[in-house]
Amino acid sequence: MSTSTAVGWDIHRKFSQLSVVQRSESGEIRVVKRLRLEHADRGAMRAELKKLGPGTAVAMEGAFGWPWIADLLDELELEPHLGHPPAIKVLAKHEAKADRVDADRLGRFWLRGIFPECYLATPDVRQLRERLRYRQALVRFRSGMKNRVQAILHRQGILHDFSDLFGQGGRAFLADLALPEASREVLDGWLAQIDLIGQHLAELEAWMERHLEEDETTRLLKTIPGIGPILAHVIQAEIGQLVERIPSRRHLTSYAGLAPLADDSAERRGKRHIGKACNRTLRWALIEAAGCALRGKDCPANLRRLHYRLTCGGRTNKSQAKVAVARELCELVYVIWKKGEPYREPDPPARPPRAKR
Repeated sequence: MSTSTAVGWDIHRKFSQLSVVQRSESGEIRVVKRLRLEHADRGAMRAELKKLGPGTAVAMEGAFGWPWIADLLDELELEPHLGHPPAIKVLAKHEAKADRVDADRLGRFWLRGIFPECYLATPDVRQLRERLRYRQALVRFRSGMKNRVQAILHRQGILHDFSDLFGQGGRAFLADLALPEASREVLDGWLAQIDLIGQHLAELEAWMERHLEEDETTRLLKTIPGIGPILAHVIQAEIGQLVERIPSRRHLTSYAGLAPLADDSAERRGKRHIGKACNRTLRWALIEAAGCALRGKDCPANLRRLHYRLTCGGRTNKSQAKVAVARELCELVYVIWKKGEPYREPDPPARPPRAKR
């Protein structure tokens, strides 16, 4: 099928609405065919898609449930293209909203050359992300359970001096506590769940050590302070193994949600904040790396100075300061990956010469 033909694909959970759109020699764009494909009938889906010529562009929104459709299109030698949902929403503002209209619009956007395309990860990258994001979710669940254990102690007015309440000494302290019956049962239940998640994490991390191959990129990322083997693979998978698609380090910090957003109006200067529209897994990984770097003994002096200045000596704004350090690490990731050179700590700033008396 010629390049003047495209397919707009509106994805839903149980079905998809398709529009085959063509551009005539005069430049007019019209819909020549509409069809609805039921996801439960994969045979019928393949039969209809085979009627399209190899290489036909299929424009679909990067909404939930697109990966298996992209794999199916690749199998049938069609060309899937993923659209950025917020940008599509802006382009479609003040237009009608319906399944057929949405499919028509995606096809028209592609033929007009205004389709806001975003990165379509390969199946290997998506499978790697699946495992790494699973580990992130387990860590988040375990942290939430630990907070609930701390809340039980607060409700009972119990104080402790353990830096790690869930280490060996802390667990012995929790086991010997005299608590009301309900509190004791709930505390033991949360501790059992924490142990179970810890077991899953240990198994998952052991699998990663055995099967995740360390390439040149991960070796370079591991030279950055705070980034270990697992975070190096997380960062590589979330960026997509193609840092060349990102124009600059500022674009990467924006993609990671670490670029400060302004909220100014007239002469009022609003507070800077980070946005929600980002790759949240990548942001989590870089903030984790920032925490590890600041806790390490070999933390670069420039990062320590930045954290010290923003926290007023460690007294306030610690979360904002950690985000600022994460932003610096994000820029380091881009530069090191792009140049293919390991991290080297910058030279200390030169002192100005003393004035002669």
